[in-house]
Amino acid sequence: MQFVDEASFLVRAGSGGDGSVSFNREKYKPRGGPDGGRGGDGGSVILRATEDLSTLEPYAHRRVVKAGRGGHGSGNNRTGERGDDAVIEVPVGTQVYDESGLLADLSEPGSSFIAARGGEGGRGNASFATSTRRAPGFREKGLPGEEKEVRLELKVLSDVGLVGLPNVGKSSLLRTLSAARPRVGDYPFTTLSPQLGVADDRRYRRPFVVADIPGLISGASEGRGLGNRFLRHVARARLLALVLDASEDPEGAEVTLRGELYAAGLSRKPTVTVLNKVDLLDEELRDYLREAFPGALQVSAKTGEGVEDLRDLLEARMRQLGDRSTGEQAVRAHRVFRPTWKGVRVEKENGGYAVAGESVERLALKTDWENPEGVERFQRELERSGVVGALRRAGAQPGDEIRIGETVFDFR
Repeated sequence: MQFVDEASFLVRAGSGGDGSVSFNREKYKPRGGPDGGRGGDGGSVILRATEDLSTLEPYAHRRVVKAGRGGHGSGNNRTGERGDDAVIEVPVGTQVYDESGLLADLSEPGSSFIAARGGEGGRGNASFATSTRRAPGFREKGLPGEEKEVRLELKVLSDVGLVGLPNVGKSSLLRTLSAARPRVGDYPFTTLSPQLGVADDRRYRRPFVVADIPGLISGASEGRGLGNRFLRHVARARLLALVLDASEDPEGAEVTLRGELYAAGLSRKPTVTVLNKVDLLDEELRDYLREAFPGALQVSAKTGEGVEDLRDLLEARMRQLGDRSTGEQAVRAHRVFRPTWKGVRVEKENGGYAVAGESVERLALKTDWENPEGVERFQRELERSGVVGALRRAGAQPGDEIRIGETVFDFR
């Protein structure tokens, strides 16, 4: 399966089912009364993190994800069926965005987020029966489900990230540190996507994950080379191992790497410096590098020299850093019918008037405009809630156009 770390598609929740207008007409029950049931709620689109996936490739060419709509209510007070949820499994480490920014960070296995919430089902006429209105002949329509464009961005979760210029031997080092078998070649940009390996040993308290990040070059944080797309994966690593080619200007390579990490806002991450390919050096050059890079480990992925010490050092640093902190699943809530203000707002608009507010917008959506009793109830609710008075104070006259959400009607 191809590695894909970005995907965009439309999520469309199911609409709620309509309520029913029905009256009990059983034999010997002349006053059976209204028995129209309510509609079922629409299904939601849910994103759930799983460890069984490591790529967003299944959604790379998907355009729409839809949940099921709720069933309509029916007589004998039967409620419509709830719409089926559309559960989309994504890799652990997936972040969810919409046009407003980050919605959720699914950084734990099993964590989930409702990307689009299903619409509420409408009530049937049985719900409106009172002691003074014993035979209501109207119902509510179901609310539409949420719909929006989302963008998924995968940030690989790892404990240690191997960061270096192209062709410094990161893939070879990953092979010696773990059981992973990434592609190895004697040319730049061998690694085209992040590769993961697990370093395990009976002496260790727990295994840790090592990621080989595609090679960075100068200007990667500004979009040059292959590494700029994968700097996001470096952000997930708890510890960065700066892998330098000991045989080819390691001082300049370190300056470049630290400059790119600083430009990407990652300079505060803990790091260790690793000098690879020391099998190509004589003892004099090794002594020089010990002075130039105090505390750096000298290793050779080709011969295995120093690799065991590096694995032990990385495991010790993991223990010092402690357990990975759990990120927040949902960063902010999102609702279609949740304006930031309460009450009602009336504004002049193109010769008419626009009315906004949570309760009044829901009322307009639920009203069955083809049912005269339903329209009468809508008018009564506008008067009871003060909307009619607000329109009159704003200067509305009979015949003026009134808009509530997508509903347009003449003021009376």
